Amino acid sequence: MTASKPLAGAVVSEQQRASDIGAGILRKGGNAADAIIATILAVNTLAPFHSDIGGGGFAIIRQADGNYEALDFRHVAPKDVTMEYYQKGASTSVGGSAVAVPGQMRGLEELHRRYGRLKWAELFEPSIKLAREGQQVCEDLRDFTTRECVPPGSDNLAGSWYETDPMYHALFKNGRVLAVGELYYRPEFAMTLEAIAEKGADAFYGGEIAKAMVDTVRERGGLMTLDDLRDYRPRWCSPISAKYRGNVLWTVPAPASGAIWLSAMGILNHFKSPGAGTVLDYHRVTEALRLAYGQRTQLGDPSFVPGLETKQKEWISYECTADRAKMLSDEHTFPPDYYKPPGVEIKEDAGTSNITAADETGLVISVTTTVGLNWGSHIMVKAGFVLNDSMDDFSVQGRPNQTGYEPTKANFVAGGKRPLSSSCPYIVENSRGEVILAGGSAGGSTIISANVQVARNVLDYGFSAREALRASRLHNQILPNVSQLERQNTHQGSTVEGFSEELAEELRSKGHTVEWVPMNRSTPCAIKFLPGPDWEPAGDPRKNDSGGSVVHP
Repeated sequence: MTASKPLAGAVVSEQQRASDIGAGILRKGGNAADAIIATILAVNTLAPFHSDIGGGGFAIIRQADGNYEALDFRHVAPKDVTMEYYQKGASTSVGGSAVAVPGQMRGLEELHRRYGRLKWAELFEPSIKLAREGQQVCEDLRDFTTRECVPPGSDNLAGSWYETDPMYHALFKNGRVLAVGELYYRPEFAMTLEAIAEKGADAFYGGEIAKAMVDTVRERGGLMTLDDLRDYRPRWCSPISAKYRGNVLWTVPAPASGAIWLSAMGILNHFKSPGAGTVLDYHRVTEALRLAYGQRTQLGDPSFVPGLETKQKEWISYECTADRAKMLSDEHTFPPDYYKPPGVEIKEDAGTSNITAADETGLVISVTTTVGLNWGSHIMVKAGFVLNDSMDDFSVQGRPNQTGYEPTKANFVAGGKRPLSSSCPYIVENSRGEVILAGGSAGGSTIISANVQVARNVLDYGFSAREALRASRLHNQILPNVSQLERQNTHQGSTVEGFSEELAEELRSKGHTVEWVPMNRSTPCAIKFLPGPDWEPAGDPRKNDSGGSVVHP
């Protein structure tokens, strides 16, 4: 793996500084795989509240020769966990019992083994420097830290869960959250990155780092073992695809929610676009989402759910989406039971990050990675990184989820199983096989709805990437039975359009219950591919620090 000339390309993420680091890797002669790995590590360093090496995720890859594959490095339940363990009261959201076996480092190593161009250790150097020499606190880091203070939004260490965990105290000075621009040091994390850079992912899944993870998880009530870490393996899998307006959409199968994104897009493919921003367009998007989210309740780990591969193919077929499209009425919406199978479960999950990279060879990669909710399990091990709370993405029999809905069998918790995820990173190519769009989103259950609207803004209405992300977004997931509309707001000097009261009233006239929110919870990013070749990367203006970088030919 040796570098040659610099490669042109683009990188986008929720952290402009991380995207700049990825672009720097392209300038050194690295390719899109090298760039995305370095960017992910930088996001982990700069934004551990939603993405850290104690997490996992999914990747969709378009190879230089035009072939596609997908990589599942989703977290896995420790082998010793049982349904009874959680039914008796073990937490799925905080503490050791919430932690699933992390998949990220094995996943990134596998991505590098198959596609990398630079040496593995080179990809760690920028993040090691940031962690050791200090990074300036960004607005998003401060915001997501203060959300957990007491009261929420204050900068108080006292009274918060941070107070009892010394590993988080570096985020505070004199009992207050560090101000934007102050330096945040992560020396333990720097040492961990150095070890992984030198010895590979084995340094994470064995030795002192693994022992530190297991000791902390078990001290806090969890069941993870050194064998769980040693035995973790990512999975290469066949991606799934469907046509839309003559284009081909590619994404990741279960336990990701790519089939749900393709189902919603497929339903909308049977209608002529009525015009951007019209009430009929928003109504149809809402109805397609409600039908697609109902299918999501049947997803789970394909190793534990027989026939799931066949079921996903059926959902995204032209015939099935045509039948589902006939269920839509342009005049009104329907009660929730019209859309959902019995025993519906629609969970909230957040704390996620999407990163997308492309280079001039035609290699394109989009990755969604997560530690779960804000600060994951709330555990930062002595090795300096945050552990996920991804056990919360499972269903527990007899226990309603966080929003009060009953669990579903396909996603029941079991040892060695991977939990369902809303993630669905995607790549779109035109009829000539040329990539025209790639991206993904953070935002838990709003990931799917965000990806639908961003992709349609580009494919149906010719928006630039920035325009597609800035446009108003709604969300509806059947239950709760509301359509969330965001108000106009400004971030990074860019105005998010928001919905008018007139449009909201028109949706009400079709039977929708409207709920106003300050802004949509999703945080997508995307790269639009332009002639040249050239690239237009854009981060969501709803995030303070998002952005992309381009290395020109």
